[in-house]
Amino acid sequence: MLSKFIGCMLSAALGDALGASFYRPRDGTLCYTDDTAMMIVLAETIIECEGEIDPERLAWKFVEAYEREPWRGYGPGPPRIFRLIKRGEGVLELDKRLYPGGSYGNGGAMRIAPVGLFYHDDLGRLREAVKKSCKPTHNHPLAVEGALIEAATIAYAVKLDYDKPANAVELVERLMDLGLSTVYRKKLEIIPQLLEIDASRRIVVKQLGNSVEAYNSVPTAIYCYLRGQEPMNVIRYAISLGGDRDTIACMAGAIAGAHRGVEKIPAEYLDRLENRGRIESLARSLYELKRRLGKG
Repeated sequence: MLSKFIGCMLSAALGDALGASFYRPRDGTLCYTDDTAMMIVLAETIIECEGEIDPERLAWKFVEAYEREPWRGYGPGPPRIFRLIKRGEGVLELDKRLYPGGSYGNGGAMRIAPVGLFYHDDLGRLREAVKKSCKPTHNHPLAVEGALIEAATIAYAVKLDYDKPANAVELVERLMDLGLSTVYRKKLEIIPQLLEIDASRRIVVKQLGNSVEAYNSVPTAIYCYLRGQEPMNVIRYAISLGGDRDTIACMAGAIAGAHRGVEKIPAEYLDRLENRGRIESLARSLYELKRRLGKG
C-alpha cells in the first residue's frame, strides 16, 4: 500500500512534467506545473489537518504557493481568484464571480490524487473531501463531478492487486454508481467499446476530448489508464493525444501509479523528477497518517 501511495503521487508529477515538456536544459531536470504544485498543497493540508480538509486553509495555502512560484503555468482563473482573496473579497467559491456557475475546468481533478489515496476506503468521506478540495477554485458541478470521478478511480486502483490488470467494464460500472450526470455517463460508457476496437487517437479525442474542461479530460485520462495500465505506457499515450496533455497525463499517471506502485516507474525518470524527495515524503506521510488514524 505504501508503494501505491508513493507511486500515485510520483506518477502524477511525472505525467505532468513530461506532458508539459518543461525541463531545465542544464541538468535535464523534469519540472512540474501548477498541477503538481497544487497536489502538493492538498497533500500538505490533509496531513496538517490530521486527515481532514479545511477549505479556507487550503485556499490560503494555494495563494502562498502561487506567490512563491507564479511561473508554474497556472491558467487564467486561479491567479484572478488568488488576487480577490488577497484583496479581502472572500476566500471560497470566488470562481462563481468569474464564470457562470463557477469554473468547470479540470483544476479540481488534476490535484485530487491525495484525496483518492487517503479516503480510498470510504466513499462517503471521499465525496465530501472532494467537494471541500474544490471549494477554493472550482465549484461548477461538472468540475466537482470530474474531481470525484478521478478520485474514485484512484481509490479503485489502490485496492487492485498490483500484478493484475484493471477491468474496464467493472470500473465503469462502479463509477456509474456515483450518480453521474449525462455528459460523464455517455463518455464513460463508451470507454470499453473504444478499448475493444483499439480506437485511433483521432476517434478517442473526438469521442472523449482532450481539452481543459473536466468533462473533456477526466474520462480521457481514465481511458488512457485502462489502455496502458503501466505508468509509463499510460503517460506516453496520454501525451500523444495532444491538447491539455500535461493534465491528462497527470491524472492518468496518478491512477496507474496507484495501481502498479512506485516500482513500476523507471528510475531514470524518477531520478530526474523535480522535488521527487518532497513528493515521496508527502505520500509516505499520508500513508502513515492513514494507518495511524485507522488504528485509532
